[in-house]
Amino acid sequence: MRDYGNMPLLHWTDDKTALRAKAQILHQEPVILQMPDTFDASLDNDDYGCILHEETGILYNCDGGRLLHRLAQQNQLPDLNLVADACTASNSQVDIDRARKRLIVHD
Repeated sequence: MRDYGNMPLLHWTDDKTALRAKAQILHQEPVILQMPDTFDASLDNDDYGCILHEETGILYNCDGGRLLHRLAQQNQLPDLNLVADACTASNSQVDIDRARKRLIVHD
């Protein structure tokens, strides 16, 4: 299981989180996005190439751009599309910790 200890954590409720995350991702740096409690991360992991960790329920190595565009639409969070575009440009992957409402972007 991956250790997320050294990654910067950005809270989605902060105004400039999408821009900060985009810059981080385009510099090939990992980042954790702490999403709001109301964030809906339900999806079919097969559609995004995710690998399910059975014990934790975390989805690993999802197609970052496609996944985040879907979650942006699903949660009415248009700024998440900026992060999705950065993931597409940098070929980044995303892990989803659904229990903790976290999106972990990495290469």
